[in-house]
Order: sequence, then C-alpha cells, then structure tokens
Amino acid sequence: MKTQRLLMTVIALCAIPGLAAFAAGGAGGVGFGVQYFDREMSSANLLLQYATGYGYGVSREGERIGGFGTGFYSDDGKAAGGVGGIIIGHEWKGGPFTAALTFWGGIGAASRNVGIAAPSVILFGEADAELGIRLVRWMQLTMYVGMQGWGRPFHQVFYDTAGLYTPVYGFRIGWGAF
Repeated sequence: MKTQRLLMTVIALCAIPGLAAFAAGGAGGVGFGVQYFDREMSSANLLLQYATGYGYGVSREGERIGGFGTGFYSDDGKAAGGVGGIIIGHEWKGGPFTAALTFWGGIGAASRNVGIAAPSVILFGEADAELGIRLVRWMQLTMYVGMQGWGRPFHQVFYDTAGLYTPVYGFRIGWGAF
C-alpha cells in the first residue's frame, strides 16, 4: 500500500511540470515501464516495474529538454524507490507519428528488502528509442524500448555490484502539442 501511495505522489507532483510544458508548446504525461531480463544484456534480474510523470519543451529544431519523476517497485516487494532528473533528446515528426531518441538521467534512492534495509542513493540513466502516434491533436501514445542503468555514488549496499544495467520497454500517454 505504501508503494502505491509513493507512486501516486510522484505522478501528482510531476503533473505540475507537465502542465507547464503543455502551456509552453511541449508535452507532459505519465508512463509505465518494466525491466526485461536478458542473460546477454542484463547484469541483474530485479524485474522492476515503474511509473513516471514527465514534462518537456521542444525547440523548432526538435530538441527536447525537460524533467521527470519515477517511482519503481517489484511485485514481490523486495525492491522499491524513486528517481528524478532531466530529459534531453531529439524528435522527428511526420504526419501523425513522432520518433525520438532520448536520455533520462537523474538521482534518487532505492531499497532492496523494503522495510528492512536502509535505502541507497543511486544515479540513474536510461537511453530510449521512442515511436509515438497522435491520437488527437493534444494527446499521443508513445511506445519505447531502451537500456536502463543504475550506479551507486557511495559505498552502500543495494545490490551485489556497484552498477546495474538492463533493457526496458513501456508506453507513455502524453498531452501537449503534437
């Protein structure tokens, strides 16, 4: 129950930058993603799910810059946390479609064995390839795939290694100028 409250709080707080981005000609919205374990491409099998709130502006040349807040959790309750940071990238538009390459980077905290172990500070980064389709003039559905990485800036025990990486995929619903 605490995890659901955390996720709703993160999404509610991120609605404010999303509304500001909408007013400035950018976009904002919410998303849902999962980590995908692949023996060749993953360093750990946490199988986390995450919810994100975001907002960004877009220049005439297609450059994106904005911010996000993400809460994540595992179904078994063994890991949870959150991060916040910046979004940078570039987008291309053609008809009802938008393609983009983005990087989401920030800092946050994560806890393994929730309620038992103290949370660890983590550095977060995710590089994504996105494909969006405009549903109506002001709303877009975006699917993405990418690679997510975490690192520990301090000697704290979250996992057995100093860094983790794994593929991710998910979708986002955005409101703004499409």
